[in-house]
Order: sequence, then structure tokens, then C-alpha cells
Amino acid sequence: MKFPKVLIVILILIFSWSLCAKAQDKNKKHSSVRIPENRVWYVTDFGAKGDGLTLNTSAIQKAIDACYRAGGGMVRFTRGTFISGTLFLKDNVTVHLDADAVLMGSRNRQDYQPITGLLTVEGKPSFGAGGSFLIYTENAKHISIEGRGEINGNGDTFWEEEMFTKWVRKPREWRPRSLICFVNCKFIIIRDIQLNNSPCYTLWPLGCDDINIEGVTIRNPLDGPNTDGIDIDCCRRVSISNCNIEGGDDAIAIKSDSGRLGQEERPCENIVVTNCILSSPPACAIRVGYEGDSPIRNATFSNLAMYSSNHGIDIISILPDRGDDFPIIRGTRVENIQFDNIVMQDVTQPIYLWMGNDKKDIESSCFMRNIRISNLIATSGGTSFIGSTMEKYIENINLSNINIIPSGKVQKDQPLEVTVWNSESSCALYVANVKGLNVEGFSVDFSNAGGFWTHAVYCNSSRDVVLSNILTNSLGTVKLISQIGAVNSSLRVRNCNPEDGVESIYSDDNSLIITTGCNEEKTN
Repeated sequence: MKFPKVLIVILILIFSWSLCAKAQDKNKKHSSVRIPENRVWYVTDFGAKGDGLTLNTSAIQKAIDACYRAGGGMVRFTRGTFISGTLFLKDNVTVHLDADAVLMGSRNRQDYQPITGLLTVEGKPSFGAGGSFLIYTENAKHISIEGRGEINGNGDTFWEEEMFTKWVRKPREWRPRSLICFVNCKFIIIRDIQLNNSPCYTLWPLGCDDINIEGVTIRNPLDGPNTDGIDIDCCRRVSISNCNIEGGDDAIAIKSDSGRLGQEERPCENIVVTNCILSSPPACAIRVGYEGDSPIRNATFSNLAMYSSNHGIDIISILPDRGDDFPIIRGTRVENIQFDNIVMQDVTQPIYLWMGNDKKDIESSCFMRNIRISNLIATSGGTSFIGSTMEKYIENINLSNINIIPSGKVQKDQPLEVTVWNSESSCALYVANVKGLNVEGFSVDFSNAGGFWTHAVYCNSSRDVVLSNILTNSLGTVKLISQIGAVNSSLRVRNCNPEDGVESIYSDDNSLIITTGCNEEKTN
């Protein structure tokens, strides 16, 4: 029997369509959800439930993976509270949380994956055997976290009620190492998000380049141990702006712990911080240095409001004795740091710069030089300290237009000596082992202070010091020995005219002091 040609053609078409349909069905079985036209992957489409009860780690990770495989896009959280363990962000993926969305860290240790592949220079896991995070990314690029929603670390779950110090609670035996950590990543944007209740560090880029952090609000309990706000560690080209940070440890810390990256040297450099509100009652509003073996350099901080902090501006170049697990062998080197337009309220020590060596049997490579602080007002605070406890000098420090209104009550027997960490003295500014200090405009109003303040500025074992326009106002509330005190130092003093009843300068016989334009001209 012969079939008409038309019927043969129709049969061939039907057979071909059937094969294509089967092939499409087969491909669907082996592929993820189709690529949305707007390239937005909703975590709820992958089974995530924002009921505050369901563990959504797997569902959220599937959404991230699907977005990544498709070449990138947005992974979106809509209204609800989504519980999760460790999530791994990937190239070209933006995590977006709507204003009424919360990504909540699990309370259970088993929901967090330990990160053990990253090794220190000694070949040990960089974050310890159980180091874990809520969001972790390594060797990725073009990654973002944004939106008006909240990422909450459930931090207080991982602390004891017992106090570790008078300020902070004791951490439990295990806790996540940080809320968010990026390692060796490039082109990072963190924008507009709320980061709350972190179990330890909050936002920790380590060894990353080209970071933009803008409009981020961080709220950690004030008694939370190690709850730093933003830790910039061995990173380059970083911008932090319009952030609002309050917590139980440093609000913003700049570090250079290159050994944790498995590198002997990886500078932290080219950092800009501006237009931020910062507070840390137990620690520092801004800390530069302390932990690390690599340089920290070329950083500017401007237009900052600081309140309720122990230290306002804290810069430390030190070789610390941190033990054998994570040794630091050379110490931090700090240079080319500038602060401008700073206001402080209730800050115990407005300015604190310290260089030292805790490992007395090892030679330090530390240095601190080229630091400028200008246009600063500090009210209801205490003393400031700039000093080295080494034979090396801190070099080239410039202070200009500094206005201090202390409210502390100095005890009668407060010593005038080099100390560290708290470094309290009876002077508004205590300077020790500094070479090349230039102070242009330093005003201290003691009218709200009490006790036994002795000097506005006191220099110990310092060289090439120039003090211009030092002003004091005591209004009878304190009895200063003099505006300026000096021991074993060389100073040039210009245009410093004390109020009635207060001596201009008090010095020992080992000091060289040349005055110009002062009420009491003298050369010692």
C-alpha cells in the first residue's frame, strides 16, 4: 500500500516533534528552575519558608547555586524570617533582602560548616578547627548583599550569662567566627542592609580588593564579646560610607593579619571611611592596627560622629604576644593615616596612639609615622595618649584644631609615666617617645572637670616637638601646674599664653625649650 506524500510528511513531523518533546522533558529533569526574565531567583521558589521555624539552608543554597550557574543575578528574600546555617555566596550573585525579610542564623552548631581549607603560614586552619560563618565566600568576584532587610546572627545564643570582663559576657565553648566573611574576593558591595546580633565579628573581609560598604546599620549587644562591626583585614581599595554602627567591640577596625591568609605580607591599604556614626563602650570607635604582620597605610577617616566609646581614635603598632596558635612575628607597621572633622561625646580617651613590643625577646619591625588628626571636638571625655614603649620613636605626628572638654575627675596621685591600654594620666595629652610632633591649636576647657589635672600637654623623652596656640580654661575648677610640661624633651613653644594664675611651662633640667610669642619668653 502506498501512502500519500502529504501523509508521510505529516507522520515525519509528528515523530520529530515527539523526539523534541522527550528531549526537553529529559533536560528539565536535569536542570534547575528556568532562568527568570528579570534574573531574580526567589528563595521561596526553591522551598524556603519564612516562618521562623524551618531550617532553610539547603533551599537557599539551591537558589544561590541556580543563580550562579545561570551567570548571575539576584537571590531575593521576601517577607518572613528565614532560619539558615552556613551559606556560600558565589560569583556574580547579589543577595537582596526586602525591608520585612530577615535571614536568621541557626542556634544549632550542626547547621554550620567548619571552614578548614584556608591555612595560616604555619599550615594550621586559619579559623581554628571549628571556625564557621553564616555567610562565607572565598575566591569570588562581583558579589553583593543589599536591601532594607536584616541579617541576624542570633549571637546571644552563643554567650554565657557570666561576665568575662566587667564589660562583656563570656563566650560559650563554640560560636560562629563571624556573621559574614569574604576571603580573597574582588568587587564586593554591601549596601543598606541591617546586620544585627552577631555572635562574634560582624562583617569581615579578609584579603579582598575593591570593596564598597555603604549605608549599613550594625547593632550588636553592648555586652557581646568580640562583636566588632566592620573588620577590614589585609584589604585594598576600600570605601566605607554612611554607616551606623554600635556594639560590644571595635566599631570599625583596620587590620593586617596576613599570616591568616597563608602569606607573609599582604598590606591593608587605600582605605576611605566617611560620614559614619560609631560607638563601642568597651572598645574603640575606630581602631587601626594591633593584629598583624603587614603594613597598614594610606587611609583617611572624615566626618565621623563617635559616642559612648572607650577609645575614639585608636592606632596601635605592636608586636603582640598572641600565643603559638596564631603567632605574629614582625608586628604591624602603620603610616600615612589621616583623620579630619571628628566629633566625640562620652569617649574616655579621644586619641590613643601606642607603639610597643610584648615579645621582649624578639626584635619588632613595628613603626608608626605620618599621622594627622585635625578639626576634632571631644566633650565629656578624658585624657589622650601618644606614646612608644620601645626604644623606637613614633614619628611625624600632626595635630591641629583640637578641642577637648574633659569631664573626668583625676585622682591626686595619678602618675605621670608611660603606660599602655588605659594610659590614664593627669594631662589632657600625654606624649612619650615621639619625634616630630607638631600641635597647632590645642584647646582644653576644664570647666566641667574635677580633681587634680596638672597639664594640658605633657612631653616625656620626645624630640622636635612644636606646640603652637595651646589654650586652657580652668575657671577655678582645677589647679594646673602649667599649660605645658616637659621631661627630657626638646620643644618649641609658640603663642601660648596661659590664663591668670597658671604657669606657661614646667620642665626639668634635661629639656630644651624655646618659646616665641608667649607671655614668659625663655630658653632652657
